[in-house]
Amino acid sequence: MSGRSVFLIWAKKNRLINYRETKRSNIKIVAPDLVELYRLLILNESALEFPFPFEDDDNDYDDETESYISLGDLQTNQTIKEQQKTLRNLRNKAKTALEEQGVNILYLSFGFLKWRESPDSDRIISSPIVLAPVSLMLESLTSPFVLRMHEDEIVINPTLKYKMEHEFGVILPEFDAHEDSITTYLDNLNKSVIKNKWEVTFETGPKLALLLENKYVRRLG
Repeated sequence: MSGRSVFLIWAKKNRLINYRETKRSNIKIVAPDLVELYRLLILNESALEFPFPFEDDDNDYDDETESYISLGDLQTNQTIKEQQKTLRNLRNKAKTALEEQGVNILYLSFGFLKWRESPDSDRIISSPIVLAPVSLMLESLTSPFVLRMHEDEIVINPTLKYKMEHEFGVILPEFDAHEDSITTYLDNLNKSVIKNKWEVTFETGPKLALLLENKYVRRLG
């Protein structure tokens, strides 16, 4: 997310405000856990491999044949076949946006704010909080997908931050990715929104997703 971009539209389809699970636009990382993933990817800037199916002409591969899967560094909530399709879609769309618009749209989200627009509303909105810009690399068709940090900065969701402050008076504090503890930050934020009967969740695992669409980005200058 470039410092020269702002995100000030919160239509229902804006994933920065109204995050929804879709089959090919996001995937949940279930292992390692949030703290370890943050340490490896953010602090150590490690390149992490997803599981990858080996091809073997003498065997029919299926999702249950673990002996033909390279386990890699990450585990997701999808079968190996579904995972490969999702990662391919994420990589292709992120690559196209970067080449055509100069904007990275692929992020790993740490923590989600579950909130309501009014106290009597039954509709719970889920918004990502800490956004880590990432890239999906693929050396060849016979190689695993590799997750690594993108050159942009880790930020607190700017659209959510603006909306919370201007419409609800809720301040999302700044976050220093290399100095602050991710769990302490999310815990403290959760304590500050309890009075609104909202909550911050982050135990279910970070989510890799296409969070931006061209119509939500206005380039400055």
